[in-house]
Amino acid sequence: MYKTIKELPMSKEKTNEGLFGAAKKFSDAFFDGLKSNAINRALKQAEKNKKVPPPIIQKMRQIDKLAKELEDDLKHYS
Repeated sequence: MYKTIKELPMSKEKTNEGLFGAAKKFSDAFFDGLKSNAINRALKQAEKNKKVPPPIIQKMRQIDKLAKELEDDLKHYS
């Protein structure tokens, strides 16, 4: 009555690639979050520290902004 569809066996390589790809994306996001939090913490500590001159804090913010722009451009063009 019903026609059965033969299931095509997935190769182990494709399955492993999928698992490794998902794990890599997760770990990349995790470490990017850690890096982002560390940068934010360093900026906040520098702002609180009276020994750090305001021009240095401004440069730190500019560098962070440029790094984010570069990362976005690299993602866009790759």
